[in-house]
Amino acid sequence: MQNTFCRALCAEIFMVCMLAAVAAANWDPGRHISVEEIEPGMEAWCLTVLEGTAVQKFPLKVLSIVRNADPGRDFILVMGTDEVFKHVGSVQGCSGSPVYIEGRLAGALAAGWGQAVDPLYLVRPIKDMLEIEEAAEPAGSAVFTAEITDLLDPDSAQKRYLEAMKKTLSNRRSLLPLAASVPDSALEPLRPAFQALGIQPVPGASAETSAQAQSDPEQLRIVPGGVLAVPLCSGDISLSAVGTATEVIDDTVFGFGHNLLGYGAIELPLSAGRVHTTVASRAISFKFASPGPILGTLTTDRATGVRGRIGKMPPLVPMTIHLRRQDISEPREFHCQLAVNQSLTPLLVRVALLGAADVYGGFPPEHSIEYDMNLRLVGQDPICFSNVSTDAEIIEASSEAATVVSLLMNNSYQPVEIEQIEISFRMQPRTRQAEIWSVDLSDTTLKPGRWLTADVVLQSHRTEKIVQPVRLQIPPDLEPGQYVLQILSYSEYMAFQRKAAPYRFVAEDLPSMLEAVRRILKTPRNRLVAVLQLGPGGIAIRHRQLPDLPASRAILLQDDRRFTPAVAIQRWVQTETPTDLIPSGNITVQITVEP
Repeated sequence: MQNTFCRALCAEIFMVCMLAAVAAANWDPGRHISVEEIEPGMEAWCLTVLEGTAVQKFPLKVLSIVRNADPGRDFILVMGTDEVFKHVGSVQGCSGSPVYIEGRLAGALAAGWGQAVDPLYLVRPIKDMLEIEEAAEPAGSAVFTAEITDLLDPDSAQKRYLEAMKKTLSNRRSLLPLAASVPDSALEPLRPAFQALGIQPVPGASAETSAQAQSDPEQLRIVPGGVLAVPLCSGDISLSAVGTATEVIDDTVFGFGHNLLGYGAIELPLSAGRVHTTVASRAISFKFASPGPILGTLTTDRATGVRGRIGKMPPLVPMTIHLRRQDISEPREFHCQLAVNQSLTPLLVRVALLGAADVYGGFPPEHSIEYDMNLRLVGQDPICFSNVSTDAEIIEASSEAATVVSLLMNNSYQPVEIEQIEISFRMQPRTRQAEIWSVDLSDTTLKPGRWLTADVVLQSHRTEKIVQPVRLQIPPDLEPGQYVLQILSYSEYMAFQRKAAPYRFVAEDLPSMLEAVRRILKTPRNRLVAVLQLGPGGIAIRHRQLPDLPASRAILLQDDRRFTPAVAIQRWVQTETPTDLIPSGNITVQITVEP
């Protein structure tokens, strides 16, 4: 017990000494001022950008030193005295704006108060920010563990993913504005998740192109008081958190004065940018800004701020979206690059797809979406699949795409590196809903090896009933007797599989997980599946099937006292018949197999 306490104490002392050493390495008493030297009433000023790219100087007054505002952390309370600051109040996007007292850097604007009459800010002491050390390579940073069964109900999986993000990451003093070049309709359903990340969506701002940035050199360098942006998605679709740089030492930049995600080592893009205007609001004002070209990488994300390295390029995932709608004359392509992060990338995929689909306006009440997705993976075969949805806008398709990406990046085994994402959408202004109404069999008594024909009647919306023939061969070696034939829609077929063959949805390593993913994704919604149940078919242990095991041994392996008990599985034969519609429901009939 005593040894454990000593080890913990030594580790804590070591960490304190390391942080002190990091701060000391960056600390310059001629350039920086400590909290101990600051007193209420002292005059101060901050540097920030409220419009354009030019850094401006705004006077402040020190009101107080707030001790232990966070456990073991002090803050400096200041108030803006400039008429501009009095007009706009606290501003989202000013996080990180450097504050100077007696000509030396004291810290960064880190938090404000919405609805406050006066422009009040808490200033993070610069010493706390300089303690942020260069982090090691990013470790696993997921806040959510995806499961294979998420692919059966992607919409519910996405809700669980967003709830996990809100629960884990919702701990923010201040929000950064998220400059987004997508319609508000694409952002609104996901606003709580972004707020949990510490960013507030502001639709309407696009990224500056390299050519535009060349005409304004300030967008090609990061300076204290200048825009410090995190372009989470760049290119034709832009999503970028916007704050302010606090200090730049050689190629190292410190900013924000508070965390972004807050879990240490990270690799996210960094850029400068332009502020179009600062929008004054009675709630809380914000900078309406656009990021510039990527200039470096955010490497460390701590409670006291962020640290990045200029010139170090971050990992990015190229994403291409092909869009074809009946109400636009030409197909449209969107090319963008996504930040690589286990928590963020699935969300970015979903927002990009929603944004691309909504850029030309909403969908007609009756419509269908056909889509193809191709994910190129590093060291693995690609994952390619096609599907169709109806009367759900882009919700089902974007949820499915985001769920696949989440499963690859947040599975229980090891993250899969995604090399490229390509998705194609085709919208048609007609519904494809249909219900399985009835079935007419060619014969209810058959011999082994014969083909059974079932005319399935589908009742579609506001149209006459449609007959879809389905054929299935009776196994040549099938024993005589009574058997159950089911005609199933996609969702009913997946439910049947989970009950009859649970091993198909279980994995024990990455290869078996990828195999299960491909198996689930290969059946689209516009299918009728005919299933002839053949009875018990052995057992399965985890994802391995043992169909020919003797009954006596199968009983022993199903003992609940075993560490990994076996489960009984069913045998069946099936055929899948494509249709132009998306059926729902099921029908069950009995057939007789004669000798």
